[in-house]
Amino acid sequence: MENKPKSNLFFSLYDRVHLRLYSFLLLLVHNQSDAEDILQETASTLWEKFDEFEEGTNFGAWAVSIAHYKALEFMKKNKRSRMIFKEEYYDLISTQAQQSSENLTDRIQVMQQCLAKLSDKDKKLLAMRYKKNIPLKRISKMTGRSSSGICQSFSRIIALLRSCVSRRLAVREV
Repeated sequence: MENKPKSNLFFSLYDRVHLRLYSFLLLLVHNQSDAEDILQETASTLWEKFDEFEEGTNFGAWAVSIAHYKALEFMKKNKRSRMIFKEEYYDLISTQAQQSSENLTDRIQVMQQCLAKLSDKDKKLLAMRYKKNIPLKRISKMTGRSSSGICQSFSRIIALLRSCVSRRLAVREV
């Protein structure tokens, strides 16, 4: 990997998981400052070892496993952030966080596939509301449709997406 594309890929992947990593670390160490410190160490290690990451695999799960070891290392060294529970508890939390990361990646992919199947008109409505944060009343005025008509459209679109996501996830689990 060349340096610039490598850094673009890394920061794109890291940006998607850093809040989950912070939440995970906070769950382990119970202190914001410590969680932030460990997150910085984790980010540094992720960057240093990024050449070892296999593109196309689950970056979130890989990042959680590194964060887990960094947190355990931190708790063993620091008396003020000692382990409250047995190490098995922290291992279990890490395993669940990795699985959750894998499930989330699958759900995001499925949602993107389902969004792609929507009509251009439906995509435009979703973009107005969720990308541009335009209130429903304003969307109503902009489109010349009644507020109740816009609400019905959103209900229909959301129902379509739920159904599509459910079907696709069910097929993946089989």
